[in-house]
Amino acid sequence: MTQSYSALSAYQAASKMTTSLGAVVLLYDGMIKEVSKAKAAIAEERIEDRFNATQKACKILLGLQSHLDFERGGDVSLMLDQFYHTIFRDLQQINMKNSAELCDDVITALGEVRTSWAQLAENEQRTGSPDGAQDQRQPAQGGQAAAKGPDEPTAPARSVTLSI
Repeated sequence: MTQSYSALSAYQAASKMTTSLGAVVLLYDGMIKEVSKAKAAIAEERIEDRFNATQKACKILLGLQSHLDFERGGDVSLMLDQFYHTIFRDLQQINMKNSAELCDDVITALGEVRTSWAQLAENEQRTGSPDGAQDQRQPAQGGQAAAKGPDEPTAPARSVTLSI
């Protein structure tokens, strides 16, 4: 059974299991996994497998890049856009040069940025806020956050819109 691999479907599936930040971490894990597969394929001289793995990583990358919000994300969105362009170029170079060393460089770069996303996701899970600031609402009975006033709706603590 063959399934078509789509960055959008990967993002949608990941986002159903976790918060938006957690979904980003899972997508980075997916890219790292695919580049690792490409590296193994290079070592075993499996050119088609190397190509397929880098293409899957590219699809995930393009899915993340397509969700950047330049209006609200400011400089962070611009930096991530440049990072994604660099990684995309490097993934193409892996295929052109058949370079396991370049795979290691990409895995390292993705791992460093993944660590930052994981920290944000952990902060969000712990405090309800990606920056680690404590949620100002007090927990109500049943674990739901209580609203401060009649005009402020109650929101689930784990729901975050990713705008980068």
